[in-house]
Amino acid sequence: MDANRIKQEVELTYSKVKSLAGWTVDKNIVLTITSYYVTSDREFDAVRLNRSMDALKQRSGWFSPLRGHLLPMIAAFLDRRSLPIEQGVERLLAKQQVLKSAGFRNTIHSYLAALLMTDDLDVYEQEARQAKKLYDAMKKQHYFLTSDDDYAYALLLSKRGEDPTEHAKAMRAYYDALRTAGFKSGNELQWLSQVMTYIHIEFDETLVARAAETLDRFKRDTKVRPVHYPMIGFLTVFKVADADVAAIIDLTKVLETAKPLKWNREMALSIGIGYIMHQLVDPAHVDETGISLAASIELIIQAQQAVMAATIAAMAASSASSSSNS
Repeated sequence: MDANRIKQEVELTYSKVKSLAGWTVDKNIVLTITSYYVTSDREFDAVRLNRSMDALKQRSGWFSPLRGHLLPMIAAFLDRRSLPIEQGVERLLAKQQVLKSAGFRNTIHSYLAALLMTDDLDVYEQEARQAKKLYDAMKKQHYFLTSDDDYAYALLLSKRGEDPTEHAKAMRAYYDALRTAGFKSGNELQWLSQVMTYIHIEFDETLVARAAETLDRFKRDTKVRPVHYPMIGFLTVFKVADADVAAIIDLTKVLETAKPLKWNREMALSIGIGYIMHQLVDPAHVDETGISLAASIELIIQAQQAVMAATIAAMAASSASSSSNS
């Protein structure tokens, strides 16, 4: 791993994304898009991203959630060379309509969840129903914390095919145990508790200890924030080795010196985790459910970046509202 090369890649990609997005797009969104391209080891193409944004705008109404400041992020997720952009947009809209019909609200989070659905038209409705059952079960366990920002994880985790009620109970057990182990209460801890059930839903105290150990290690050497909790969860359930955690810390320290990240050091850790995890993926590796880990890691990276972007957007909207009221 050449940390300085990755740092240069971040700086170059950020410059390109910023140039395309313009001054109206929040810097945190630009950084998140940069993170997505770098962690998934894909070269940024301004022409393709522009086409993707145009296609989304042409197919969405003026009051669509897609018209908000997350438009460039959704467009980046649809920027895949294996699929024509226009076809990708049509699939996204079709999937979101199925989720809406299943009972999910028409928010940006239903589009983020739609991104995580498979491309098999025959199973759209089944996936949507499974996700809604898990979401409703999660709501019963944590009524006030569970909201539309949990849609993406409900969709991702419902693919495991577990009993929704038992799955949600396991999430709650992890939430309570992780809070006792030193994690802060809130939405981010709920996302972490959800991730802890990604491989097996049976509660495992050793996973809680491992997650707490990883958090403490990051605290000693990096700027770790609650927004990183879900990624700590993925490092835990995939049993990423200590040496690889050390590599994440080393890469993060170099990334923190990159110009775009000097005042956003928490994003350096996100990029570091995402990049190392992506490098560890073996395309031939298949987990217990028969799902390729290579395919899963792409979904994981998308889900995490989407949730981060949505969190940033919510914070920005709240700040703008407070300023307006003042």
